[in-house]
Amino acid sequence: MKALFFLVCLLNIWFFFWELHNGAFTPPQEPQTGVPSLLLVSERETARRGTEISRHLDRSVIEWQTKLITDISQRLDSPRDQYLLANAKRIVQPSAAVQHAPPPDKCYEAGPFNDPAELQRWASTEHLKLFKPIYKSSVTASDFQVYYPAAKDSEQTRINKLMLQAKGFTDIWTVIDGEMKGAISLGVFNDKQRAMLFKTQLAERGIKAEIRQRTKTREELFIRFMAGALVSPKPSYVNLPAADCENALK
Repeated sequence: MKALFFLVCLLNIWFFFWELHNGAFTPPQEPQTGVPSLLLVSERETARRGTEISRHLDRSVIEWQTKLITDISQRLDSPRDQYLLANAKRIVQPSAAVQHAPPPDKCYEAGPFNDPAELQRWASTEHLKLFKPIYKSSVTASDFQVYYPAAKDSEQTRINKLMLQAKGFTDIWTVIDGEMKGAISLGVFNDKQRAMLFKTQLAERGIKAEIRQRTKTREELFIRFMAGALVSPKPSYVNLPAADCENALK
């Protein structure tokens, strides 16, 4: 009985300081000015870490108190003791804010999407309120080009072109820029095996050609947004530093 009385006193003291900590006895203050206060990125990160530490300590205290009440309840029999124990449980019951505190927002990037309509549908499914479409360049493998290597000078290039035309190759053109400048394109194929076969046929006619796989650059549509947790992991998404979202969503 003494142990239960001590527990109830302890829990009432803890409950008083808990209410005091959460501002229950502090009168609300009217704002002194209509200008909103500024919160720096570093200050927000510090506040976020402080919230996480406070939430962890709250859970630890509640778990300890719940375990203590459970241990004592196993040794109580009288109706009066059970009544006091029920009131003790009510005091240590965690608030809804502690039980259901939302996870902190994180910065995500998802995609690629086929078009803006698909992006909007996905954003609606995830109930995103703050997001921004972003186009990113990507380099992908393309077709296979069979070519005659570039000459050392323009005169030799002209001679090489005349030689190829004399052998019956009229549908040819000279690369005018890039690292392949001066090379003479003999044909382009989507399939590598067909390009290899064409190169072999050229070799049989005394033409030493080469093959290279070309690339192409295309713009892909992504979405960048802030969220606590994603429901649908499709399309694939990555977690980014918070600064990336802050810069993109300005």
